[in-house]
Amino acid sequence: MNKKCYIVVTVFLYSISISAFAADKLLLSNSVFQEIEVANSKGKKEIKRTEISTAMPGSELIYIITYKNPGNEPAEDVVIHNPLAKELLYKDQSAQGENAAIFVSVDGGKKYGDLAQLRIPTAKRAWRPAEARDVTHLRFKLSKPVQPQEEGTVSFRVVLK
Repeated sequence: MNKKCYIVVTVFLYSISISAFAADKLLLSNSVFQEIEVANSKGKKEIKRTEISTAMPGSELIYIITYKNPGNEPAEDVVIHNPLAKELLYKDQSAQGENAAIFVSVDGGKKYGDLAQLRIPTAKRAWRPAEARDVTHLRFKLSKPVQPQEEGTVSFRVVLK
Protein backbone atom coordinates (compact mmCIF):
# COMPACT_ATOMS: atom_id res chain seq x y z
CA MET A 1 0.00 0.00 0.00
CA ASN A 2 1.44 3.35 -1.03
CA LYS A 3 0.85 6.14 1.48
CA LYS A 4 1.28 9.80 0.64
CA CYS A 5 3.24 11.71 3.21
CA TYR A 6 2.45 15.40 3.74
CA ILE A 7 4.80 17.62 5.64
CA VAL A 8 3.13 20.45 7.47
CA VAL A 9 5.37 23.34 8.42
CA THR A 10 4.41 25.75 11.15
CA VAL A 11 4.60 29.27 9.85
CA PHE A 12 5.59 31.49 12.70
CA LEU A 13 4.07 34.91 12.35
CA TYR A 14 7.44 36.32 13.27
CA SER A 15 9.50 34.06 11.03
CA ILE A 16 10.63 37.22 9.35
CA SER A 17 12.11 40.07 11.28
CA ILE A 18 10.72 43.48 10.54
CA SER A 19 12.35 46.71 11.49
CA ALA A 20 11.93 50.29 10.46
CA PHE A 21 13.85 53.50 10.61
CA ALA A 22 11.78 55.78 12.82
CA ALA A 23 10.80 52.56 14.64
CA ASP A 24 10.66 54.42 17.93
CA LYS A 25 7.68 56.26 16.47
CA LEU A 26 5.90 53.34 14.78
CA LEU A 27 4.21 50.16 15.92
CA LEU A 28 4.80 47.29 13.49
CA SER A 29 2.91 44.01 13.30
CA ASN A 30 3.10 41.09 10.90
CA SER A 31 0.36 38.69 9.77
CA VAL A 32 0.48 35.71 7.41
CA PHE A 33 -2.44 34.85 5.16
CA GLN A 34 -3.35 32.29 2.55
CA GLU A 35 -6.00 32.62 -0.13
CA ILE A 36 -8.53 29.81 -0.37
CA GLU A 37 -11.49 29.19 -2.65
CA VAL A 38 -14.85 29.05 -0.88
CA ALA A 39 -18.47 29.02 -1.90
CA ASN A 40 -20.44 32.10 -0.86
CA SER A 41 -24.06 32.03 0.38
CA LYS A 42 -25.30 31.79 -3.23
CA GLY A 43 -22.99 28.88 -4.02
CA LYS A 44 -20.68 30.99 -6.18
CA LYS A 45 -16.95 30.38 -5.73
CA GLU A 46 -14.84 33.27 -4.48
CA ILE A 47 -11.35 33.77 -3.09
CA LYS A 48 -11.10 34.44 0.65
CA ARG A 49 -8.03 35.46 2.61
CA THR A 50 -7.54 33.62 5.90
CA GLU A 51 -4.89 34.14 8.56
CA ILE A 52 -2.83 30.99 9.09
CA SER A 53 -0.29 29.52 11.49
CA THR A 54 0.64 26.36 9.54
CA ALA A 55 1.21 25.69 5.86
CA MET A 56 2.43 22.94 3.59
CA PRO A 57 5.52 23.26 1.39
CA GLY A 58 4.54 24.77 -1.94
CA SER A 59 1.88 26.98 -0.35
CA GLU A 60 1.67 30.60 -1.42
CA LEU A 61 1.61 32.92 1.58
CA ILE A 62 0.83 36.60 1.88
CA TYR A 63 2.72 38.60 4.48
CA ILE A 64 1.11 41.85 5.55
CA ILE A 65 3.03 44.31 7.69
CA THR A 66 0.86 46.87 9.42
CA TYR A 67 2.44 50.08 10.67
CA LYS A 68 0.85 52.66 12.92
CA ASN A 69 2.04 55.95 14.35
CA PRO A 70 0.65 56.05 17.91
CA GLY A 71 2.38 59.32 18.71
CA ASN A 72 1.57 62.98 18.38
CA GLU A 73 4.30 63.81 15.82
CA PRO A 74 4.65 62.65 12.22
CA ALA A 75 7.08 59.76 11.62
CA GLU A 76 9.33 60.89 8.77
CA ASP A 77 11.73 59.04 6.48
CA VAL A 78 10.17 55.65 7.30
CA VAL A 79 11.94 52.64 5.83
CA ILE A 80 10.73 49.13 6.63
CA HIS A 81 13.35 46.38 6.28
CA ASN A 82 12.26 42.79 5.89
CA PRO A 83 14.70 39.87 5.76
CA LEU A 84 13.13 36.72 4.30
CA ALA A 85 13.45 33.41 6.11
CA LYS A 86 15.47 30.87 4.11
CA GLU A 87 12.33 28.70 3.83
CA LEU A 88 10.56 31.37 1.77
CA LEU A 89 10.81 32.13 -1.97
CA TYR A 90 9.79 35.66 -2.92
CA LYS A 91 7.19 35.96 -5.70
CA ASP A 92 8.44 38.49 -8.22
CA GLN A 93 6.52 41.77 -8.46
CA SER A 94 4.31 40.84 -5.48
CA ALA A 95 5.50 43.49 -3.00
CA GLN A 96 3.20 46.46 -2.66
CA GLY A 97 2.33 49.32 -0.40
CA GLU A 98 0.60 52.64 -0.82
CA ASN A 99 3.13 55.48 -1.00
CA ALA A 100 6.00 52.97 -0.81
CA ALA A 101 9.00 52.59 -3.07
CA ILE A 102 9.99 48.92 -3.02
CA PHE A 103 13.51 47.57 -3.32
CA VAL A 104 15.00 44.09 -2.95
CA SER A 105 18.36 42.71 -1.91
CA VAL A 106 19.99 39.51 -3.14
CA ASP A 107 23.14 39.76 -1.01
CA GLY A 108 21.86 39.57 2.54
CA GLY A 109 20.76 43.19 2.77
CA LYS A 110 24.04 44.87 1.79
CA LYS A 111 22.75 46.43 -1.44
CA TYR A 112 19.17 47.18 -2.52
CA GLY A 113 17.66 47.99 -5.90
CA ASP A 114 15.23 46.87 -8.55
CA LEU A 115 15.51 43.12 -9.14
CA ALA A 116 16.13 43.62 -12.87
CA GLN A 117 19.26 45.67 -12.09
CA LEU A 118 20.84 43.32 -9.53
CA ARG A 119 23.42 40.63 -10.35
CA ILE A 120 24.57 37.40 -8.69
CA PRO A 121 28.19 36.17 -8.83
CA THR A 122 28.68 32.74 -10.39
CA ALA A 123 31.29 30.07 -9.71
CA LYS A 124 33.11 31.00 -12.92
CA ARG A 125 33.85 34.55 -11.74
CA ALA A 126 31.07 35.89 -13.89
CA TRP A 127 27.72 37.45 -13.09
CA ARG A 128 24.16 36.44 -13.88
CA PRO A 129 20.95 38.45 -13.61
CA ALA A 130 19.28 38.14 -10.21
CA GLU A 131 15.97 36.29 -10.05
CA ALA A 132 13.11 36.33 -7.55
CA ARG A 133 14.46 33.12 -5.98
CA ASP A 134 17.62 35.06 -5.02
CA VAL A 135 15.81 37.73 -2.95
CA THR A 136 16.98 37.78 0.68
CA HIS A 137 15.50 41.08 1.88
CA LEU A 138 12.76 43.57 1.01
CA ARG A 139 12.78 47.29 1.73
CA PHE A 140 9.74 49.57 1.72
CA LYS A 141 10.56 53.29 1.74
CA LEU A 142 7.51 55.39 2.48
CA SER A 143 7.33 58.50 0.33
CA LYS A 144 5.47 60.61 2.85
CA PRO A 145 5.44 60.93 6.65
CA VAL A 146 3.12 58.73 8.69
CA GLN A 147 0.86 61.17 10.49
CA PRO A 148 -0.17 60.79 14.15
CA GLN A 149 -2.64 57.91 14.58
CA GLU A 150 -2.27 57.02 10.88
CA GLU A 151 -2.03 53.35 9.94
CA GLY A 152 -1.01 51.62 6.72
CA THR A 153 0.18 48.33 5.29
CA VAL A 154 2.80 46.90 3.00
CA SER A 155 2.71 43.34 1.75
CA PHE A 156 4.40 40.68 -0.33
CA ARG A 157 3.87 37.07 -1.42
CA VAL A 158 6.14 34.10 -0.97
CA VAL A 159 6.08 30.36 -1.56
CA LEU A 160 7.03 28.05 1.30
CA LYS A 161 9.87 25.76 0.19
